[in-house]
Amino acid sequence: MSEGLSETFVLPFVLPFDGPLDLPSTLASGQCFRWRVDDSGAWTGVVGRDIVRLARTPDGVAIESAPTPPAELAEHMVAYLRLDDDLPAIQERIGADERMREGIDRYPGLRLLRQEPWETLAAFILSSTSNIPRIARTVELIADTFGERLTLGGTTRNTFPTPEALAEAGEERLRALGCGFRAPYLAQAAAAVADGTLPLDELRGARYADVLAALTALHGVGDKIADCAMLFSLERLEAFPADRWVRRVLVDWYGLPPNVSYEGTRTWAQERFGSDAGYANQYLFWNVRQASRKRVA
Repeated sequence: MSEGLSETFVLPFVLPFDGPLDLPSTLASGQCFRWRVDDSGAWTGVVGRDIVRLARTPDGVAIESAPTPPAELAEHMVAYLRLDDDLPAIQERIGADERMREGIDRYPGLRLLRQEPWETLAAFILSSTSNIPRIARTVELIADTFGERLTLGGTTRNTFPTPEALAEAGEERLRALGCGFRAPYLAQAAAAVADGTLPLDELRGARYADVLAALTALHGVGDKIADCAMLFSLERLEAFPADRWVRRVLVDWYGLPPNVSYEGTRTWAQERFGSDAGYANQYLFWNVRQASRKRVA
């Protein structure tokens, strides 16, 4: 494990914001896997090389962070939480769809996140045939093993390791950490990013088809994993990652055939919702996922 990063603890800084923002729905809706909520309702996670604690306040978002002071981190958190998106306008455009309106009305502050591309790609490689709690445990174990230690108050977390660190670790070490059949895919992706074969940062905002081709060239990365990486980290808001929950919605609510192809779901969504297809996807996913949990309970 790497040596810990020094802590610079600063009392909460409030980032002014009066728009819709629901931290629980945004941070727990399967876009990311490293946020934890405490008894006070504050959320603690790792963003890049900082440990960050967030809480919604009447005036905005309270931020504690280390080692970067929160006032210096504020602009980055605006980008991370996509507070620069005109969410009411997006909701108005997609909310003409009755089923979409259900999700918007239930989770009006649900936003997409703008995450770091490498960690996002790695996490969604680990998501294959898994679930959110298991993905979160594996991601955290990898960070604890290969990342750098961070502290904020009494909380200790680790950065997500660099692609170089995971490429060096290799398949067998990753398999031992619970990555299973995904270990070679993660190791190979790490090597491709580390040696520049896959220049993730250069793909931000590139043409959808070009980004899709670059990501799916990786062994073990199919269209769904690629769409997750594109939507949550590479500025392709028309990406529509249709997992089993979303496919069920498309069949049951919208009448798509049960055997519709993945490409068919993408074409349908992009024709119906255009550049807002990614937001539409997240509202559909979280609405049906939460409704399912309530029925089980």
